[in-house]
Amino acid sequence: MRRKALVVPLLAATLLATPAVWAGNGHTLHGVGAVNSSMGGAGVALPIDTIGGLLLNPALAVGQDGSHFAFSAEYNRAKNAVESTVTVPTPGGPLKISGRTDESGDRALIPAFGFVHHTRGSNFAYGIGFLGLAGFGADYPQDSTNPILAPQPQGFGRVYSNYQLLKIPTVLSWQLSDSFSFGLSLNAAYATLTADPAGFASFDCSGPQGPCFVPHVNADSAWGYGAGVGLRYKITPTLALGASYTTKTKFQEFQWNSAVSNPQLPTYGTARKIKLQLDMPAIAIVGLGWTPSDRLAVALDEKFIDYEKTAGFSDVLGFKNIKVSELGVQYKVTDGFTVRGGYNKSQNPIPDNRTFFTIETPAIFKTHYTGGIGYKVSDILTLDAAYYHVQENKITGPIFGPTGPVPGASVTTRMAMDSVVFTFNFGLPQ
Repeated sequence: MRRKALVVPLLAATLLATPAVWAGNGHTLHGVGAVNSSMGGAGVALPIDTIGGLLLNPALAVGQDGSHFAFSAEYNRAKNAVESTVTVPTPGGPLKISGRTDESGDRALIPAFGFVHHTRGSNFAYGIGFLGLAGFGADYPQDSTNPILAPQPQGFGRVYSNYQLLKIPTVLSWQLSDSFSFGLSLNAAYATLTADPAGFASFDCSGPQGPCFVPHVNADSAWGYGAGVGLRYKITPTLALGASYTTKTKFQEFQWNSAVSNPQLPTYGTARKIKLQLDMPAIAIVGLGWTPSDRLAVALDEKFIDYEKTAGFSDVLGFKNIKVSELGVQYKVTDGFTVRGGYNKSQNPIPDNRTFFTIETPAIFKTHYTGGIGYKVSDILTLDAAYYHVQENKITGPIFGPTGPVPGASVTTRMAMDSVVFTFNFGLPQ
């Protein structure tokens, strides 16, 4: 019984490798802003949206005339749960203990801002964005009925995590010919991270068989830098090809001042430093934009996210590379009213056998259904709104002990999401 009781605390460190996220395509949102979100995230070849263009393809900036400002806010709620089961020997035979805990974190408010300027007739445009792209707010209460969340040292107790990432692209775009545009993006990023207890750190054990405690940390922040390149080519007057590549965003190392957390150790309470390298993966997108009339626009994109060469996701979490298919349709019912719909299908980057190591970072969403509307209030102001629903997905894998998977022990994570997005788009004439 003692060995089984130590299964969870001995490996709680790997359990909290990274925080839980606003999941979409892997660990990031599938789209930013009401227009891009309602189009399923598609639009690498369509210059119809200020914020979406800054996110997807720097070459799109030259496709919008005048000065465009966009202010957006997304309000979402992830429905997360973790279940675990362990089997312990008793004089009367094996006893199975199971429990489920629903995530009790607050709803997330995700802001975004974008600006693009292109003088009509000029072959050059520029822009800048402040895009809330990824983050989380998990808060699993301590739960003695759920083995994973049992009090330390039997489990690791209450889990609180908070991560926010802001991407800041500065975009330069050129119209090189009537059919071809090209763009560059210099990307800064700022992230804050709290994960308590800090499972990405080595745990404090008083012996080979424990007991073990997981150290605590507060918040830390880091800056990251990367770049992007994009192009758009008009195959015909109504059909365009778009493509972009965003490099890996290399972040500073997160660092925390903590202390030894095991009261049975002679060093209990003494200072220790905890570190974590967590970068953003490179992303490649290719797609088509079809505009057969002034009222109809269709976007079809394919996205590739390279987790396997990204620090934190590859070495700590074991994420696999994923592909994402995105489809969006926009139709202008009248000159002042627009409807949109989209579909987003993502692969799951987490193998089942990594479930235990990614409870706070499941990132397992697959299917997104999206929709939205736009209303032109005046010649310079358009209000856009979007809603999307992400179907529940779950993964189940073994719980690991010091020598590997523990017989009769498993863990399951579940995630679903609903979200609304509102964007104020201002288009100023030249």
